[in-house]
Amino acid sequence: MKTNFRRLSVAAFVVTLAVLILTALPPAPQVEATSSAPEAWRLAPPAPKISEAERLAELAKRRQETMKRMGDKAIMVLFSTEPRIYTFDVDYHYRQENNLYYLTGINQDGAALVLIPGAKKAREILFVPKRDPRRETWTGRMLSSDDARQRSGVQEVWDMSLLNGFLATLAPKAEAAIAKRGPVSKPNAELLAQWQTEFQTFIEAANKDQAEIYLLTPQGRDLREYRHEHEFAENLKATNAGLKLRSAHPIFAELRLVKSPWELKLLQHAADITAEAFHRVFAVASPAMFEYEIQAEFEYTFKRRGADNWGYPCIVGAGANATTLHYITNQEPLDNGSLLLMDCAAEFDHYTADITRTIPINGKFTKEQADIYRIVYDAQTASINRVRAGNVVGAVFDPASNTKSVQGVTAEIIKDGLFKLGLITSKDNNEFRHWYMHGSSHWIGMNVHDVGDYRTPLAPGMVLTVEPGIYIRPDALDWLPKTPENERFIQAVRPAFEKYKGIGIRIEDDILVTTGDPVNMSASIPRKLEDVEATMARLKQELRKSGWPQAAMR
Repeated sequence: MKTNFRRLSVAAFVVTLAVLILTALPPAPQVEATSSAPEAWRLAPPAPKISEAERLAELAKRRQETMKRMGDKAIMVLFSTEPRIYTFDVDYHYRQENNLYYLTGINQDGAALVLIPGAKKAREILFVPKRDPRRETWTGRMLSSDDARQRSGVQEVWDMSLLNGFLATLAPKAEAAIAKRGPVSKPNAELLAQWQTEFQTFIEAANKDQAEIYLLTPQGRDLREYRHEHEFAENLKATNAGLKLRSAHPIFAELRLVKSPWELKLLQHAADITAEAFHRVFAVASPAMFEYEIQAEFEYTFKRRGADNWGYPCIVGAGANATTLHYITNQEPLDNGSLLLMDCAAEFDHYTADITRTIPINGKFTKEQADIYRIVYDAQTASINRVRAGNVVGAVFDPASNTKSVQGVTAEIIKDGLFKLGLITSKDNNEFRHWYMHGSSHWIGMNVHDVGDYRTPLAPGMVLTVEPGIYIRPDALDWLPKTPENERFIQAVRPAFEKYKGIGIRIEDDILVTTGDPVNMSASIPRKLEDVEATMARLKQELRKSGWPQAAMR
């Protein structure tokens, strides 16, 4: 039984930041998973720990760095995520908006953070809803002001009912737009005088139409995540509010791109939990199982090890389903002789891994499967080696002469392999995109596709995926436009296509940029073909002989 109580209530900066944190970064062996060698049972270690003093100091530093990029005549308003409806009066599990969590560590809905760099003292104000005994009866204890202060380190914690009146005091011309958010409660004379003195710099700028307001307005047409911010911004635009609208996204794209030592520990733990889940699947995957049973092994392990959730819906594609990039139906049986592509990862304390492996369901790759697998493996290995400070993520179409591009070398090796197999007729055009249609790398962090400028040179503390793949969809040739050029291509590649159709392979790992060699944070999950087969055989034998190890059952 559940009641819905919502109805009741760049490059230059990165290099500089990398230098600043360089000495604080943990050396590669401490960040990397305990061992890169396959072993019988890979179990996640205990969750990383941080002292309260260190945690609060990191949050405070993030808020300070944010305000440095705003100016004294600006404010930033961050709203908590609105609860998402699963159906009717049932919500999805609540997950806080990333940037609000990044600055406060607060995971409660109905909160807001206001940053005012030009204030005399109260430069950070956290607004939280008043505790509601009736709501708490149904859904649990809410944060008190003291709780929020202790959790976030923000000393000024105010009742949420004051927010609209506070914003209207800061920018009187914007009151009509603010009122569309909800009632504007006027402060009493004493409080009004305090606010006018404390925030004089911003108020004067707003009265002269020189003030700025930073909001997380949507970056495209999709309004689902930032609908509230979009509506507020549109209302401000429609009035002579005295405020210039600024997007807060570029600020967080800079700050979140280079991870702190603590963030790296969280990411590593998410990868370690995911590694345990993959080892479980290596042990149990067999013909006659169903994709949803494999998904269950992942999600069971995530919850057992204290993960928040998965970082994205689990992709478990058997056979030809592996040729669908984001296949999430997960209902089909696992057939003997087919492959199983699994793109699943845990999220721990708002940080998600992103890992993929493709394995033979019966434990042995066929020759055709191995042909494709080795191309993908070689492309990934070469790309990982490019993940070094000073190089760039680059683009799939970067020429071979660009020796700094991570994605460029991926494409070159895939093109070479496909050409040798007869699946393309030339390495000098885009035919390879029929079989490799995505990029090989993206940032990870609080989002599985995290924020950051891909033109930024790689620097220590950045984390990105390397995930090449080849997908020979059974109907791929049928959907090509009927042109003379395509007809010649189809005729040329048809023999190889018939040989390899239905094979989909992707290998994905999470790679940390360091001052030296790249660190594979998910290296404990076998990826070399021979290691995959050997690990599956060994784990299956161990499971038949001794069952699950006691530690894996805790």
